[in-house]
Amino acid sequence: MTDLYDPGPQSGGRRPAPGRLALVQAFVNTFYELEDRRGEDHFATEGGLAEWLEERGLDPGEVTVADLRRALAVREGLRALLYEHNDNAPDDGALGAMHEAADELPVTMRVDAKGEVHAAPAGPGVPAALGIVLVVVHEAQADGTWNRLKACPGRHCGWAFYDYSVNRTSTWCSMQVCGGREKARAYRRRRRSHDRDRG
Repeated sequence: MTDLYDPGPQSGGRRPAPGRLALVQAFVNTFYELEDRRGEDHFATEGGLAEWLEERGLDPGEVTVADLRRALAVREGLRALLYEHNDNAPDDGALGAMHEAADELPVTMRVDAKGEVHAAPAGPGVPAALGIVLVVVHEAQADGTWNRLKACPGRHCGWAFYDYSVNRTSTWCSMQVCGGREKARAYRRRRRSHDRDRG
């Protein structure tokens, strides 16, 4: 079983998001396998969503098509926010769908033996699990770490990574992969432009 706050694999050897924010990072990164960058969406089916939640110790209950749609709306809305953290235009459609999906998600708060307050699922089911994800987003907004979680703008990427740079200027999930590919594309564009100007 995976710990609830396990961040999952990281691109380019990056350090994962700190603390509980790693859950949000892992949730957003369920849309493909990092190792081969194929479109292997863990949430492609109700069973895939249930398996991912169970692996993290959350009780998905009986996952319905409506639950799956809601999870996808929250995930893609969060990714849209992470793109904004990387200086991209907002996706109003994705954000609107997330706001609608997030209405009335149940969450309960528990105090541990050390007196620390933690969000906990308010019973079984996908809505309660999604509530935990959004509570963690709220915590990150409060402690100032939220804007450092970004989505890579690389073509066919969108991978969520945590920007540890002093000035919050990291753009790519991996300079070796997405950053390098964009540099190569920019170089080819300059060459074509130069060749047209000479011709």
